Amino acid sequence: MRVVVTGMGVVSPIGTGTDQFWAAAINGISGIQKIRCFDASSQRSQIAGEITGFDPNTFLSAKYIDQTDRFTQLALLATHLALEDAGGLDAYAPQCLAVSIGSGMGGFATFESSAARKFRNQSIPPFTVPRTMANSAAAWIAIKHRLKGVNLTCSTACSSGANAIGMALDLLRAGRADAVIAGGAEACVLPLTMTGFEALHALTTSFNTEPARASRPFAKGRDGFVMSEGAGMLILEKEEGAKQRGAKIYARLAGYGQTCDATHIVMPDMDGQVAAMHAAIRDAGMEPDSIDHINAHATSTPLGDIVETRAIKALFGDRARDIAINATKSMIGHTVGASAAIGSIATIMALHTGTIHPTINLDEADPECDLDYTPNHARQKQPRNALCNAFGFGGNNASIVFTTP
Repeated sequence: MRVVVTGMGVVSPIGTGTDQFWAAAINGISGIQKIRCFDASSQRSQIAGEITGFDPNTFLSAKYIDQTDRFTQLALLATHLALEDAGGLDAYAPQCLAVSIGSGMGGFATFESSAARKFRNQSIPPFTVPRTMANSAAAWIAIKHRLKGVNLTCSTACSSGANAIGMALDLLRAGRADAVIAGGAEACVLPLTMTGFEALHALTTSFNTEPARASRPFAKGRDGFVMSEGAGMLILEKEEGAKQRGAKIYARLAGYGQTCDATHIVMPDMDGQVAAMHAAIRDAGMEPDSIDHINAHATSTPLGDIVETRAIKALFGDRARDIAINATKSMIGHTVGASAAIGSIATIMALHTGTIHPTINLDEADPECDLDYTPNHARQKQPRNALCNAFGFGGNNASIVFTTP
């Protein structure tokens, strides 16, 4: 049984909607700017990937806005765009339509604002808990679109979106759904969240005056990732059902691999990453030699990019240098639980259009990062089989294989 992608929706710092997002991506446009949503003058990292022009009033009622956190609102918009792209799912019974969403932090904007009010002895909004809970995005997607099948939320830090997509693949293969809305959403450009990542020395602090140059995966002189927000959603269906309803097919979701390092809560581990990539390729019924494109996790941290490079070389051997690799985060920053969902859309568009978007800010590579990362300019490559990687805190490693239809 084959699973295919029939719709995509994205809300990102470089564009809303797949067309706008992809046009910016292939042109190497950065969405990183000085933080505007709060006073970041006391932060060591004062830049982020914010979504400009986002107005939930244009697509949500006052009730929805009052009862939802920003991450849920981003998820609802990405879902609307994906369903519109897919032509709707009215061909299926509501009980056969599932939702599988990833988020590393959930409704943290609500948590931060309500906690601040409590510390000031002010009342907190009555929907504080429903807005904060990690499964609120998946629940509201189901409520808005009357989706009565399986409803899942995955929270595995930066690999949340990838695991949510992988769980959707499992649901379709097991016959527990005919179609699944799958992806991730995050809205963590927030004072407490960023201060927490600063305490881990995870965020870049050297490019506050040059935001567009700040996210620089694999580059010499990188010093951490850029916090970002966004959402990405895929419509996944069994190929037979998609063809029966006349849907367009972007790509096939062919394999999924997930492993835990069981080594360290925040440091990456090469062996775990190798195992996840290998498991995904094996699940797709392929060999490593079949992969010709990798959308890397590549957060722009000094250690993380080196470990991922070593993992790719360990798995693919001499062929690693022939694989076109890129880093979507070079343009949008790190959207945490949404990152692999947005990265999956970039991967699918590479297969669909034959174009690999660039890794920007890669003027001089780290000597230990010596593979082909598609530096600074898009490339016509016509890939056929691609990996999208996501490696998160907690040692959670996930890889997804997409192929041309």
